[in-house]
Amino acid sequence: MAGPRPKKSLGQNFLSDPWWVQRVVQALRLARTDQVLEIGPGKGVLTRELLKNAGHLLAVEIDGRMVEHLKREFAGVPNLELVHGDFLEYNLSARLAGREVRILGNLPYHVTSAILLRVLDEIRRFQRDPASAARVTDFSVMIQKEVGERILAGPGSRIYGVLSVFVRVLCDCELLLEVPPEAFQPRPKVRSVVLGLRALDRPRHRIEDWNLFRRVVRGSFNQRRKMLRRSLQGIPGLPPLEELRGLPTGFLERRPEELDAGEFADLAKRFGDCMGSEGL
Repeated sequence: MAGPRPKKSLGQNFLSDPWWVQRVVQALRLARTDQVLEIGPGKGVLTRELLKNAGHLLAVEIDGRMVEHLKREFAGVPNLELVHGDFLEYNLSARLAGREVRILGNLPYHVTSAILLRVLDEIRRFQRDPASAARVTDFSVMIQKEVGERILAGPGSRIYGVLSVFVRVLCDCELLLEVPPEAFQPRPKVRSVVLGLRALDRPRHRIEDWNLFRRVVRGSFNQRRKMLRRSLQGIPGLPPLEELRGLPTGFLERRPEELDAGEFADLAKRFGDCMGSEGL
């Protein structure tokens, strides 16, 4: 498919091999009733296949050149809604509040974490207040293999980290496909994977204050090689560790990569109790 040249500054590596495009779409198991949101459709190679399988496709593209190209390529297609904008700033709740949506995207490597966290926030918002947020049923992402391995990693692994914890609290996650560099144009220097994140109806662990939970997890992993006694002291606004009550013996001598998501949730609750948190 002809069209504008990919921009290196936007991290554009478009899936271009027709065989791999079909494999990706088949792995999603779309239904004709599905509302789908595609992040960064680019030249529309994946978009074209999605339109054959989904009921309605909402495509959000940041690059104005690609938007003009897509308007020409898909002029008159009734089940496509094209939005020129940055997905990180797109008000998904206003557009689809209370409605189901399946999200997918071939994500630029440099914004993978930000987009993942944006979708997880929407999932969390729906769990708290279904009328105010879109119901993201699942999120299928094509990302750098290294990032995918970090998300799938469990406690005790040297690559287990912030994204691993957040995803485990809100979703079930599985590896759907591994995609080689030659499936893309231009060809990246790394391999990619497609992960399927299925949103849970409620968090896997009780989180009374989501913002506090995120601060504790992030702050702990900012110094992942240090014991919690040291790393937690570096998080602004938290009460002194001496005020925490009921921690198991030796807990603060552990390192963050040794804690599972439930233990982080419990730790955040103990900080919240000291602070008089009312929960969010």
